[in-house]
Amino acid sequence: MEKKLLPLGLSDWSHFIIQSIADGVITVNGEMRITDLNRAGEKITGYSRAEALGKYCGDILRSSMCGRDCPLKQAMISGEAVSREAVLHNRLDQKIEVMLTASALRDDHGNLLGGVETFRDNAPFKLMEKERRQLAGMFAHDLKGPVVGVAGLLNRLRQGKVGELNEQQQAFLETIYQEILRLEKLISNFLDFVRLDLHILKPLASAIQVEAECLAVINRSRPMAEAKGVDLQLAFPQEVIILNADAVLLQRALGNLVENAIKYSPPQSQVILKVQDLGKEIQFVVQDQGPGIDPDDLPHLFDLLYRGKDSGQESGLGLGLAIVKRIIEAHNGRLWVKSELGQGASFFFNLPKANFV
Repeated sequence: MEKKLLPLGLSDWSHFIIQSIADGVITVNGEMRITDLNRAGEKITGYSRAEALGKYCGDILRSSMCGRDCPLKQAMISGEAVSREAVLHNRLDQKIEVMLTASALRDDHGNLLGGVETFRDNAPFKLMEKERRQLAGMFAHDLKGPVVGVAGLLNRLRQGKVGELNEQQQAFLETIYQEILRLEKLISNFLDFVRLDLHILKPLASAIQVEAECLAVINRSRPMAEAKGVDLQLAFPQEVIILNADAVLLQRALGNLVENAIKYSPPQSQVILKVQDLGKEIQFVVQDQGPGIDPDDLPHLFDLLYRGKDSGQESGLGLGLAIVKRIIEAHNGRLWVKSELGQGASFFFNLPKANFV
């Protein structure tokens, strides 16, 4: 005989959902007394739900945030979600690093009912981050080092330091050397992305003259543009613009965008680097007259290793734009792109004049 499923009430559903969540969840009333604790929360704190009900939240969580900095109190007062890293002490007085996220609970009329806090054991994520840092260090030492060494030896051969080469040997050697340089650049790009992503590589901000940094990028990219027959231009306001940023990383971001624009531009077209002073922000625009970008590709353009539909025969693994995104975000900036098929593409990013530390 088929068993009928009975409808659940709203309170039954909320309890069922809370108990099914993989992260620890605790709910409190307006007096900060616990009204629910799920199974994951029992496992992390060491207290059963029955023991926790009715107790003050701080007596069960015993986190480093309990007291004036309590995320739950802040969320209930401000009405906005609050996330913090914290350390709580479980029933056995063991320290557990967690990520807390607290939110206020309100009814349909906006009346405060209490709060809800989720907490996740950070230990596996900390271990993963440590392993990623070690992996980045291993790549830097064990992979990049030999490639740089091989490039140096090949260059000595190219220069005839160990004897004359015939024309065919010279041609083969030149091909090998260029491929080694490409591999070295790929490894450097990957390592820079990982370092930026893990915040190992951080911007060292100082007052820089924007026009000088842009001119350095243009001059460095000009041979590439001339080889392809692309006209490279810089449009700059008359007044001197001073920006607080990391000069090396800013040049890296601009250089990646300019080289990307040249790469996808047809001969006898133009690539323009424009700079505008917007008051509190400086806007940089790299504009090309290439084939444009497919609308399906636009949302994923800055994703790591993403290759769009219209990449064609152009080489690369999509690291350049991903690095640009990390650099701009590290400077508290904003990055976006506008493009239509057949109408070229314009890459924009804005950096605040008064930047972070």
